[in-house]
Amino acid sequence: MRLEWIEDILAVAENGSFQTACEKRNVSQPAFSRRIRQIEHALGTTLFDRSTRPARLSPHIHDQLDRMRDLSAGLRDLAAALQDSEGTRRRRIVIASQHAIAATSTPEIIGSFADLDIDTRLRSANRDDCLAQIMTRRADIAFIHDVMGAEEIPGSDFLEIATIGEETLIPVYAGDKLDVLNEAYSHGELPVIAYPSDVFLGQVQRRMIFPRLMRVGRVRPRLETALTLAALEFARTGFAIAWIPEPLARDEIRDGRLVDLRATLPAVPMTLIAARLSDTVTPIVSDVWERIIASVHSRTALAIS
Repeated sequence: MRLEWIEDILAVAENGSFQTACEKRNVSQPAFSRRIRQIEHALGTTLFDRSTRPARLSPHIHDQLDRMRDLSAGLRDLAAALQDSEGTRRRRIVIASQHAIAATSTPEIIGSFADLDIDTRLRSANRDDCLAQIMTRRADIAFIHDVMGAEEIPGSDFLEIATIGEETLIPVYAGDKLDVLNEAYSHGELPVIAYPSDVFLGQVQRRMIFPRLMRVGRVRPRLETALTLAALEFARTGFAIAWIPEPLARDEIRDGRLVDLRATLPAVPMTLIAARLSDTVTPIVSDVWERIIASVHSRTALAIS
């Protein structure tokens, strides 16, 4: 694979059409189409379903998008490092964060070491991918959720782990669509948004939430998505109930746009975890880690006082 091939494919995936992608890549549409054909010929596979308008990624290519994004970022970082003869880019750290944490707690955490004059690359991914990035040294520190009673964090023997906060996974629904939910409930049905079974929140749902819903009615997964932000958006429309980390929904619950249903439906306490490899820790990672831990201690002291 070549970097330009990866970025051509990502350009189409992220912009939705060949026309917009070729503008982003600064080439004409005929030339861009020829490049895509050349990539397909070289790889011996079809990248796009051209029977639709606009053309869509073939399913087996779509499944590799996160991997291609990681490769693109990694190759660009490598090129920059090789060109950096003066060492001007050495004060940089890579953070891998679960999607929901990236949208809630991560900005405050990164703010705790903002004065260290360190550039930060933030990569948002699911929990297993965050841990994989740590284990393969593509990220320096990961922010993930953990739940009491869940399986041991993969690779924990090689990790230094610190609890840096607490959040609750809560059920929410559109505040102005409760009549729709009550109608479904009157027929013994509970429409929910499910997370896939191969992601952490999906495992939490199936182990700790769905079994407790049997007394409420038949659980109907109306949508499955790995993205908490997408689940939140569908809950806003009244499509189904979504289980969301509470900080992500706090403002809308306060404003009445969402209703917190944990008085009648199960919620799950979660801990917010920071993880890093326990060996070969660089000075910059140590500096950032110490600031993160100090920030936790400071917040705890304020809460006690």
